Amino acid sequence: MDVPNHNRGIKRKYSGDQDARPCPDDVTSAYPSISPVPAHTAMQSADMDGYKNDESYISAGAGENPDGCQASRVPVSTVTASDDEYYRTLYTRELDFHALGERDRDLASLLQGGSRLDFANPLAVMQLTKTLLRLHFGLRVDLPLDRLCPPVPNRHNYILWLKDLLDSSSPSYSQIYEPERPVEGLDIGTGASLIYPLLACAQRPAWTFIATDVDAKSIAYARRNAELNSLQSRIRVVDRDIAAPLVPLDDLNIETIDFVMVNPPFYASESELLDLARQKSRPPHSACTGAPIEMVCEGGEVGFVRRIIDESLILRRRVQWYTAMLGKQSSLDVLVSLLKENGIDNYAMKTFVQGNKTRRWALGWSFHSRRPSVRASRGVELAMTKNILPFPTELTALQNRISCGIDPEQLEMTLRTTMETLDLVSWNWDALLSRGVGFADGNVWSRAYRRRKERQNHLTTTPPQGDEASADKAKTGPDISTQQMLRGVVDCAFGFALSIRVEHGSRGATDEVTLAVRWLQGHDYLLFESFTGMLRSAILRTVRALDENEVSRPRPG
Repeated sequence: MDVPNHNRGIKRKYSGDQDARPCPDDVTSAYPSISPVPAHTAMQSADMDGYKNDESYISAGAGENPDGCQASRVPVSTVTASDDEYYRTLYTRELDFHALGERDRDLASLLQGGSRLDFANPLAVMQLTKTLLRLHFGLRVDLPLDRLCPPVPNRHNYILWLKDLLDSSSPSYSQIYEPERPVEGLDIGTGASLIYPLLACAQRPAWTFIATDVDAKSIAYARRNAELNSLQSRIRVVDRDIAAPLVPLDDLNIETIDFVMVNPPFYASESELLDLARQKSRPPHSACTGAPIEMVCEGGEVGFVRRIIDESLILRRRVQWYTAMLGKQSSLDVLVSLLKENGIDNYAMKTFVQGNKTRRWALGWSFHSRRPSVRASRGVELAMTKNILPFPTELTALQNRISCGIDPEQLEMTLRTTMETLDLVSWNWDALLSRGVGFADGNVWSRAYRRRKERQNHLTTTPPQGDEASADKAKTGPDISTQQMLRGVVDCAFGFALSIRVEHGSRGATDEVTLAVRWLQGHDYLLFESFTGMLRSAILRTVRALDENEVSRPRPG
């Protein structure tokens, strides 16, 4: 019998979004919902048929488990999903424990009355984690009773956000999931479960991980869990010293990496942990099995992430995205202020909501100029975080109703003509998608730039005389515009994507034209804002002219 092999990759479509992070004493609200497995996935037949007979389970022998005990029974079916949409919508309804129990006898044996789970029972919480990983991701794990047991929906939502962040800021500027793109991540403090690398590798076949921890027992279990899922070639588990760098690229002989992730210890001291527990007006909703090393560190989560920020100021572009999960909004406020103090303008924020109670926040920052989508970068409550929000990367330049009968090609032609008159480093238009992507070295649409360009053109058309001619002949190398072209688009000050959508109304009604502008690259928001305004004016002039022509056209009869 084969174990699940997550090295068997399948191409999947782009997804994005979702939420949450666990709270050790509130696991109940961390398991709110589940959506039915899509009928088109291979997972459904495996789930429904593979867990009701003894032959569908195997048991690892004693000695294979890091503690020498027998591993839990796990299904041997290789479970995969057909696309990212399945994962994006996975947890959107309340968990049906009765239905889960029917598909997993191990969980059924721990349900009260056949449909209720006792979240104060560590064994029940642990089994729920194993069941969800098995049924929905084809993953198998062994978990120790004295280490944190990760709520799957919360951890899954961090991965969903990372996928969105990376997809929308990829080097190809495609803004979609690219199945063949290799991505390497670093999970700091991976824990015994190895939960983040496992979830990510199950969803993205081209992803690989380095997973670090300072706890020997967690390291042993993490390595075991990589082996259980045949992921040793894609997940490298590394033992680190508590005083060593958190992002050890040099120690591991790694030049660059795509992202760093961490779910840092929440508390600044054990006394803080105990004090908060005593202040609760009622017993905790769930069992807490975590060790102090997993929940406590000097300075708490702010202190931990501050260390990563300090290291990032040295490593800078060697990592595309540095990210962290936070348990307090006040931590988000402090850390965003720290980013701004250090001149970091490209950052992303996301609120993770799980159930009615658990709210956590994600923060990412980058020294690269590629900008993520609004969904990835501004997925937070505006009222609570308005003063620290990053600049928007998507604007609507135009949303206007025009007379019926307007040819959309005329609007596209206006946009393309406008772009072709600009001194852009690169511009490409996809007629099938009505989408264009361009790059510029600065504000090449302003009157000041056009006047300066006209003066330069005038000088170049006037033959040089005397010493000026000799000096001109002495020049070597390509001219400025050629140098810009050779440089490509990576270092351009501004990158953008444009798309036009025209919706046709019924006879006698009006149509609506929308021009969307996406900021792909750059550090100057004012460039993006100015460019959008220029486009709005250009398209409005065309719309008005077409409207006037339609009104003045002679009517038959």
